[in-house]
Amino acid sequence: MRTVFLTFRWIFAFLGWALFFFWWKKAYSGTASERAMTISLLVIAAVVVAAVGYAAIWIFHNKRIARRGKRGFLSFYKSPRFESDALGRSISTQHGPEDSLIAIRQVGNHKEYVPFTDEGTVPA
Repeated sequence: MRTVFLTFRWIFAFLGWALFFFWWKKAYSGTASERAMTISLLVIAAVVVAAVGYAAIWIFHNKRIARRGKRGFLSFYKSPRFESDALGRSISTQHGPEDSLIAIRQVGNHKEYVPFTDEGTVPA
């Protein structure tokens, strides 16, 4: 099914450009010289080639970075360390990935993430 949509996209893109150039030629046939038409077509072709070339270079560059597995300093994101919260309280987690509901309990200068029990209460 995907190839059918892709085929239709290519066909409609081609027909759209063909219609554009058809009416473009009709509109400028009497007003522009043959040399001006040729230069205009060459400029359009150069812009299309440049855009496709730039996109290909950018895609190749990104694939090369992904293949190495190291983004280096290109992406400066560092995963956060959850040892303390923004107020400086220490954090401990006592829940697992299977716990769908958790509670946050504060004891002094310490914060705990604990799972709810079956009764809906937080264990002490």
